[in-house]
Amino acid sequence: MTVVPFRPRSNGTRQGIGLSAHGQRGAQPPSGVKAIGIDLGTTNSVVSIFREHLEQPDALEYDNSARLVPSVVHWSSETGTELVGRPALNAAQENIGELVRSTKRLMGFAQQTFNSNGRDYTPEQAAAAVLRYLGKHEALLSETQTHGGLWAVVTVPAHFDDAARMSTISAAESAGINVLRIVNEPTAAALAYSMLPDVRDLEKETLVVYDLGGGTFDVSVVEREGLVFNVLASEGDVQLGGDDLDHALAEHLVGFVSPKLASKRIRPGSAGFKALLFLAEDAKKKFQTEGSVNIKSERLDDSGASIDVTIQRDVFESLSAPFIEKTLTLTERAIHAAKKRPKNISRILLVGGSTRVALVRKMLEQYFPSCMVDARLEPDLAVSWGASIQAAIILGLEPSTILVDVCSHSLGVGVAEDSRSIDDNFKKVSRKFGVLRPVSEEQLSIVLGEKINDFHRELRGLLRVAPIIHRNSALPSKRSEFFNTLFDNQIAVQVIVVQGEGETVGENRLIGAFMFELKQPCPSGSKCEIQLTYDQNGMVHVLAKQLETDNQAEAIFDSRTGEVSGWVALSESLPDLAGTVSINASKIMSTSHDGRGVSENEFQNELFKGNDKTSETPSPVPESPQINAMLIKARRHLMRLAMGSQEHLALGNLISKYEALLARSASGDDCDDELDAIEHEFAGILKI
Repeated sequence: MTVVPFRPRSNGTRQGIGLSAHGQRGAQPPSGVKAIGIDLGTTNSVVSIFREHLEQPDALEYDNSARLVPSVVHWSSETGTELVGRPALNAAQENIGELVRSTKRLMGFAQQTFNSNGRDYTPEQAAAAVLRYLGKHEALLSETQTHGGLWAVVTVPAHFDDAARMSTISAAESAGINVLRIVNEPTAAALAYSMLPDVRDLEKETLVVYDLGGGTFDVSVVEREGLVFNVLASEGDVQLGGDDLDHALAEHLVGFVSPKLASKRIRPGSAGFKALLFLAEDAKKKFQTEGSVNIKSERLDDSGASIDVTIQRDVFESLSAPFIEKTLTLTERAIHAAKKRPKNISRILLVGGSTRVALVRKMLEQYFPSCMVDARLEPDLAVSWGASIQAAIILGLEPSTILVDVCSHSLGVGVAEDSRSIDDNFKKVSRKFGVLRPVSEEQLSIVLGEKINDFHRELRGLLRVAPIIHRNSALPSKRSEFFNTLFDNQIAVQVIVVQGEGETVGENRLIGAFMFELKQPCPSGSKCEIQLTYDQNGMVHVLAKQLETDNQAEAIFDSRTGEVSGWVALSESLPDLAGTVSINASKIMSTSHDGRGVSENEFQNELFKGNDKTSETPSPVPESPQINAMLIKARRHLMRLAMGSQEHLALGNLISKYEALLARSASGDDCDDELDAIEHEFAGILKI
């Protein structure tokens, strides 16, 4: 494996600090902009501004002088207006089920929607609505008017994947916010704790940042030497947070709903259950200081459901304990990944509103008796404070502070061990889809129809993953690995990039896949380099190179959908390959490294071959002794068409006929008229 180190940036530089949704360079902040940090939370959001003369950053106040803005959206179908924050909560009091809330867990999943009075919001759209509302603060409007825009550091859970980070940046762009950098929430909180007067002058300490928010949990182990912060390891779960405590209590409350017949209608997702969730959240806050809470509502829904019950704190704690135990396990795992022991930890810093639950601190102290549990900072504000400090670092206002974060997910490519594994996978998936006899790919497309794309996704999911960048690698990180082609006369490889710790492609989050054309038909064993990069925001970049040539391509993925939004060839156009050895259209295949390959054979024409001697194999397409420019261009065009589409099938059949005619012509047959006719069809399709 080749490791390419990054050069450290000099203090105070501003080169390349703007960011777009695809991780590309965005607008650069002008001189004099304020250092703004935004904590876009699941339950509440906070905006802070770093001011050099203050001991702590200044958290902005919104409605009723509150610094916490509820991350909720309400759409009024009557007036056609959108409300955010406290006004949205007030408007939805009569029908709490019409409130869009807790969308952060699904960031990066564009197909997921939340409804408010007939209007659907994706998680990204809901986040953009909250950010637009935050940007209307007087101090931020003044900043926009003065500098022509708003620049800010935005925080995300450490375990957000590439798609969720991209969605966060896209939401900020929609709200008119230029993102200076995406920072992991526990890392930002560590910066905020460094501002405390009694710890500012400490020379060295090892911290654990325990961040339990409304919808997500993160824990990071941070080694601090003066004003240098080095994140050693990170763990977390984007589906674990205070919402789970609310949900557990709400499910318990269903048993106390009257009348009993009404309680049977209250299920997760119903209006009655949403009302119970709000009652449970309110009770959770009261349990911080009270031993029992009366939970009462005369109208849970429009069907006459009501509730009036008193719940003891120990009941709530028994419901909460399994979720908190999971956070402790993840904390222990992070400490182990950092190669530390609890006795090496100076302090456990509590961050996130859910750490106010008394049981959290109690269980942490029992689980890690040698560690000091530090809750001196306001848990809801620490992340935004740290984000504004990071903005000050980027803008050169706090040049002596250095932050080095880590990636939370491994990054790798899908590989095939050898050609036999490709055939085995193809057999397995074919049988699953009811194709029990060997057929050509054209026949397979006809048999499966619209299911052909599902077939190829299933096939791709069986590929093994070769990790290139391992989790907890320092950011930014760039690493390359070299792979070999598997087949003779191979003209392309499919590069499949995934994020996660699973052993197969199907067990991980797909970042994207693209077809990398080789510069010439290659023999098996030809080398390709796949270079993966995590930038300092934890976002992914991909570069493919064909060794000993100038052929390389940089992929541009939209990992929110798993599709390629485009790819940029970095070399000149590939020359026509007249006079070279024929390339079978089925050989747009795999590459291998130590017996592995980059992709499955999606163009497998000879199914079930190998050791299965009882299977019938279709006759192979005759290979021609020569190839011309027309055929090369036709094959390139074929790779750009959707698998299974009518255009793909038609062009594939035309290529097969043309190859057969070339073979006949090479053996002496006079078929020039037929060749001319097909070449005329090619010219029409390729517009040449």
